[in-house]
Amino acid sequence: MGFARARVTPFVCAVVVALVGFRPDVALAQASQQEIARGRYVFGATGGCGCHTAKGQPANAGGRRYDGPFGTVYSSNITPDRETGIGSWTDEQIVTATRLGRRSNGERLLPVHPYPVFNGMAAEDLKALVAFLRSVPPVKRANQPKRIAVPLFESVFLPAWLAAFAPRETPPPSAPTAGVPRGEYLVRAVAHCGECHTPRTLTMATDNSRFLAGNPKGPEDQAMPNITPDPDTGIGKWTVEQIADYLGTGNKPDGDVAGGLMGEVIDGTLAGYKDLTQGDRVAIAQYLKTLPPIRNKIAKEK
Repeated sequence: MGFARARVTPFVCAVVVALVGFRPDVALAQASQQEIARGRYVFGATGGCGCHTAKGQPANAGGRRYDGPFGTVYSSNITPDRETGIGSWTDEQIVTATRLGRRSNGERLLPVHPYPVFNGMAAEDLKALVAFLRSVPPVKRANQPKRIAVPLFESVFLPAWLAAFAPRETPPPSAPTAGVPRGEYLVRAVAHCGECHTPRTLTMATDNSRFLAGNPKGPEDQAMPNITPDPDTGIGKWTVEQIADYLGTGNKPDGDVAGGLMGEVIDGTLAGYKDLTQGDRVAIAQYLKTLPPIRNKIAKEK
């Protein structure tokens, strides 16, 4: 995800707080079932926005805790409840929060929500995602305020960090539909794989010279494996078909299965990686095979 992700989960989705002024019932009526279905698919391709679902709570109702050196934040309710969720947001406000990390009042979201890379999502995918978010059951669950431990963090240090270190994906005119370009789009922007699998520098920015080379202390202190095609420390010995199958089932070529956060994003909440088409899973695998192999052994969690 974004700033200080050493203790922050990878698969955070779009939208974080509640504002004012919209009729979600009208918007939902205007959205076609086809668009809602596409939005559900995009939602699954993000890993199911699992960071907005606390354990034992309804999907998208928020409250999941993330700790970082700056303090503690809790994910927000992104159900269409008008009082505690996003039911009163306009479509444009949701897209702006997703892509640019800004609320309608101009307040900046913390990049625990990975808006610098979600910025690379195509406009039609974001539009569909908004339609889907409006279609899920509203849950009245108040948001828990963040606790920032660093003085001047939001007013001084965060803007400076964003300007100097944050990645910034560029949205395409339209979402690629097949092959390596489709895989790159899904990996870099929608699934935001680099937020977990790329090691971080001392500034807590992703070290993109080692893109997807693994992170020994990743989100929620979990080790994130090297997924470059290095044959010894990455997934270079995996075939395209094996990578695609893993994304759909969690089954590894050696008989092990995905656990931890990867298991979460494969299963998703209302949808996950398991709901991707075979074509998209193959496209992701093909793209990963094009990356420079980087030797970086990550110890397996015990």
